[in-house]
Parts: sequence; C-alpha cells; structure tokens
Amino acid sequence: MPKQNAITLLKADHAAVKKLFAQEQKATKQSDEKKKSIFDQINDALTVHATIEEEIFYPAVKKAREEHLKDEVREAYEEHQQVKNLLAKISNISPDDESWDMKIKVLKEDVEHHVKEEESEMFPDAKKFLGEKRLNELGAELQARKQELKKNPPTKLIRNQQEAFSAAK
Repeated sequence: MPKQNAITLLKADHAAVKKLFAQEQKATKQSDEKKKSIFDQINDALTVHATIEEEIFYPAVKKAREEHLKDEVREAYEEHQQVKNLLAKISNISPDDESWDMKIKVLKEDVEHHVKEEESEMFPDAKKFLGEKRLNELGAELQARKQELKKNPPTKLIRNQQEAFSAAK
C-alpha cells in the first residue's frame, strides 16, 4: 500500500464508513442477516479508526500546545465515547428490534457530525501545526497499527469475550 499522510489515511477511513452506511441503508429492505453483517463491518471499521486516532493521532495533535487544538481533541474523545456507547447498544440488539433502524440513523448522524468537525477544523489545524513531515510519520504509524488491529479486530475480541462469558454462565 502506498504511504499516506495521517490526514489522507483518516479521510479514506471516513469515506469507507460513509459507503458502509449507504449499504446499510439499502439493506433495510433486505434480510436481517445482511443488515447485521453490514453493521458488523461498520462496527469494526469505526472501532479500528477510533483506536488509531486515540492512540496515535490525537496525542500528536494535542502536543501542538495550542489551546483550541486541545479543545478539538477533547471534544473528539467525547464524540468517540458517544459513538462507542451507541455501537455497544446496537451490538446487543438484533435488526428485527424496533429500535434498530433509529439507532443506526443516530449513529450515522453522530459519525457524520464528528467527521465534518475533524475534516473542517482539526485536520487543517493539524496540518498547520504538525507539518507535512510529521503527518507522513504519523501516517506510517497509523497504517501499521491499523494492519495490526485488522488482524485481530477489537470488536472480535470483545465478541469472543462476551461469548465465553455467556457460555460460562
């Protein structure tokens, strides 16, 4: 895979998740199994994306020591937590639950809001304060961590732990 700077890589993730939400929207008229499968892909993609941002990108941005950048990072962490909570709720219901479609809609809106803020505020600020060289270094770090997480997705670990816990009851 060609080297990407951090912002290019994160924007590519945003675009991929947007496509998954479009697929989920179309799947609303299809089987519950298809809807669940697409949600699992959304869940995995968002979990990996949030993890690499929280572990690598946000700490680097926060080091810029600009107060408004620190605020942007703090807000992004809060938005991630909100999305994670919603992902957990959706994971615990099935597509035939009457609240499924509304929860997916709220998740999509939350993610779109977060993406808009990152792309219009945080990314331009990060480019300004971190510079191209640092963004390229971060891009390599993000890509390496992303590959690691794809081999062993966090949501897969969580599901396996939940299944093991349920079986032990």
